[in-house]
Amino acid sequence: MRMKHLDTLRAMALGLVLVEHFGGRPLNELVPIGAGSVGVGCFFTLSGFLITGILLESFDARPSAKGAVWLDFYARRMLRLMPAFYAVIIALVLLRIEPVVRSWPWDAAYLTNVHIALGAQDTVFWSLSVEEQFYMVWPFVIAFAPRRWLPATILAMMAFSLLFKLGIVMGGFDPRSATRLLPGHLVLLGAGCLLAVVSYRGQSANCFTWYAGFNRRAFTTAAWVAIGVAILSWASLPKEGGLVRYFTNDLLCGTFYAWLVLNCAIGVRGPLKGFFDSSVLQYVGRISYGLYLVHNWMPDIVTKFFGPMPKFQAAPIVLVLTFGVCILSWHFFEKPVLRLKRYFWNAPLDRPRAPDPERGDRVAVSSSANAY
Repeated sequence: MRMKHLDTLRAMALGLVLVEHFGGRPLNELVPIGAGSVGVGCFFTLSGFLITGILLESFDARPSAKGAVWLDFYARRMLRLMPAFYAVIIALVLLRIEPVVRSWPWDAAYLTNVHIALGAQDTVFWSLSVEEQFYMVWPFVIAFAPRRWLPATILAMMAFSLLFKLGIVMGGFDPRSATRLLPGHLVLLGAGCLLAVVSYRGQSANCFTWYAGFNRRAFTTAAWVAIGVAILSWASLPKEGGLVRYFTNDLLCGTFYAWLVLNCAIGVRGPLKGFFDSSVLQYVGRISYGLYLVHNWMPDIVTKFFGPMPKFQAAPIVLVLTFGVCILSWHFFEKPVLRLKRYFWNAPLDRPRAPDPERGDRVAVSSSANAY
């Protein structure tokens, strides 16, 4: 059971990453804030939201069996993330694709981001390393922090991220390091975590009844003002070395991403509902993990087998092969592996409960919970 509009959001985030990598400089310069930055930022916020909801329900359902909850959580995460990830690494090493043929020990250890911060070549694996490192820490915080302290804990985590960035600048290090290491992304991850905690009520995740009336208007206004200020900063301030953007961008964008995740979790209404209901986009969202893993390497693979060719000739081949490989992987590799999840217990998330303005903000059941 899934919150289907979150799949559409995944597809949109992936599309922005594709624009970043394949759109060329003229197109990228037209996308406010940066296509890849927005796409990855949405993924981080969405991950924080989904993982926190799962952990809260899981630990509350079995408060005396924390060890079993940890075991099941990590087993399910491994089944979802590692098979496809390691399959891609092995394929790239066998095909002698750089820089993975040299960096694979760092990649396999989910330390790509650390390797990049030390001066190695950038690859798409960095964001997966950030998320995996977060998964190693966050379950322990959820397990031991009193529930009433969780909002303050998340805010402290976000403040630590800003202090980390300040330390990078004051220490004379390359600010790019902060954009690859886990502490540099705790604001975006924390935005999703905070949304999940605020929406956790009565030992149930995805309870959005608070998002009504004044709260709805205030959060919506804050989100759009925040993204507006972020776009204004992007358009008017230096794109490289601008400290204002360096310190404020995640706070501003994280506010908007959290609002976007919230509305997709509830279910988008109005003129955009048809777009978010698209079965094609939802399918792309379901296979987005594989697409993210594969897409950036396919041009090198095509060049290796077909030789150099103009972009207009290579692009269709790259596109067809990327989707073809990922569709086959999803149906014949990833989904069969995911069926093993049934051997590891997980608290069944309640269906999202959301205010329905058409019925006087009474509680309404939206799309079903996401089996993330």
